[in-house]
Amino acid sequence: MLKHGKRSVVIGGLGLWALAAGAAAVIRAADGPGGWDIRKMESTLKTARIVEIRKDLEPGRTLPWRVFLDEGKTRIRTLFKYKHRPRPLALADSYKYDLAGYALSRLLNLDIVPPTVEREVSGTPGALQWYLEGFISERDRLRTGLQPPNPGSFRDRLDEIKVFEVLANDKCQDIDDTLIHKESWRICRVDFSEAFAPSTALDEGCSIERCSRYLYDRLETTSRSTLAARLRSYLDPSELDALWGRWTSVISRLHALIREKGERAVIY
Repeated sequence: MLKHGKRSVVIGGLGLWALAAGAAAVIRAADGPGGWDIRKMESTLKTARIVEIRKDLEPGRTLPWRVFLDEGKTRIRTLFKYKHRPRPLALADSYKYDLAGYALSRLLNLDIVPPTVEREVSGTPGALQWYLEGFISERDRLRTGLQPPNPGSFRDRLDEIKVFEVLANDKCQDIDDTLIHKESWRICRVDFSEAFAPSTALDEGCSIERCSRYLYDRLETTSRSTLAARLRSYLDPSELDALWGRWTSVISRLHALIREKGERAVIY
């Protein structure tokens, strides 16, 4: 399980990512839902000069590398995942699924997943992800008893992330990979290297009860062809078909809840 732990930063679908001060020169223009320049960050990840690689420092089964980039004025820390055991191999685990998670987040125009690009490092292909600063995991928040200043907004964001986890077919309400900014209380979600298993069934232990208006509208208006165009580089046909099956099941679930409880009780 990959944990950014206390070294990360939060992003919220409603506001600005508080990124590391050392990367401030990279994040100025408001070009995305989080109030930062997504294209600039992606370009930096793809093209900035690699100045240092540190291996065997990060916890987790995939043993990602820390990769430091020279952006010209700043030194940027990133995380590089390179394991590639795609399905149908047993115990599937691949950096391609991390790239699919980011592509899905961008398709939905959410800032759930940190900017992530495909790049070769030291001759090894993989997923290079912007390293976040200033986070604690949801596990640590619960353990220490920290309470959000706005419980309603906090719950709204967790419900939005739950919908995303169901779409990605990843562990529901993963308290190790759900990260909370210690000052802004924005939330994000990392580590999708085992996600996107080809099942259309919704996890019974991850019952969707609410959804933001913004995400609900994106689900309703996104076509299967658009979804396939954005993710086919990372998912095989069976994984794509299953993702669309979960997508339509989520919409059906929300429609049923609205009929049962009324729209105000379901869509916020």
